[in-house]
Amino acid sequence: MSVGKTTFHEETKFPSVRRRDFIAGTIGMAASNFVVASPPASPSLVTAYELDLNDPAANLQAFVKLAGSLDDEPVYDIVRGSVYGLVAGQPAVPLFKTVGAGSSIYSRHSTLEYRAQTRYFGMFLDWETEQPLEKWTNPYTGETCDVPVTRYGPGEVRILGDQILSLTAATEGVPSGKRPWFKLGSVVHMQRKILSPASSMSLFPKADLMTYSGDWQQLADPNLKRIPARLNFSAVESWREWMNMVSGEQPAGTLWWQVSGVKLDGLADYPVQLRERLRREDPDFFPSGSVA
Repeated sequence: MSVGKTTFHEETKFPSVRRRDFIAGTIGMAASNFVVASPPASPSLVTAYELDLNDPAANLQAFVKLAGSLDDEPVYDIVRGSVYGLVAGQPAVPLFKTVGAGSSIYSRHSTLEYRAQTRYFGMFLDWETEQPLEKWTNPYTGETCDVPVTRYGPGEVRILGDQILSLTAATEGVPSGKRPWFKLGSVVHMQRKILSPASSMSLFPKADLMTYSGDWQQLADPNLKRIPARLNFSAVESWREWMNMVSGEQPAGTLWWQVSGVKLDGLADYPVQLRERLRREDPDFFPSGSVA
């Protein structure tokens, strides 16, 4: 059957959503979550706030506000995208798609350090049907593999000027870097990158680059603790263990992730099917007493 532009698989009842439909906001969440600001009635009614993202402290606070929240309340996001196989000298091979839910609570530790308690639950989807995978045939080996869900956390990380570190990682001196940013019209973009994460962060990709985007004036407004934001994410990581790629027998290569996402207003914005899966597979994802 069809509901709007979202097609539901008759057996799993999990939504099969075309990539352009996700960007259009038809994954089951309110389209308003993708809108960073409504046009003002008159330019004279807009308050222009100052924001200096070249100042390390202001840069860090703005990043937390854009990616998460300054009010110590849970922040939820949803991501969706494609995963390819990369082997040197060969074209990228489409492997599977992915959908995931993230939860974070940010807290200020000092002027130049925030911390975040995070957890993530994700699933791999069939490339064609976009239904959750339980079995998958590896195109490099021909072997049928069991496909587990992906879980990160719960854990806590340190968010510094231009770094994200495990809670136990030591830093030398006072962190003073700042995150790359750029502004196009009224939209601001800030970047997060990780290269060769610490052993205690082994589940993180070997390298990733995530860009958060939002409205400049909302970001500059000191009265707002969180604002709507989009994210675009590209990452490279080793073959997953469950893919059974034996070193020396199968080609050396990596997974290449291309993912888009959005920060949600709350748990109720998750598609019903994903919320039901979360409750079964990761009930602690939801705060105690939650009714979502």
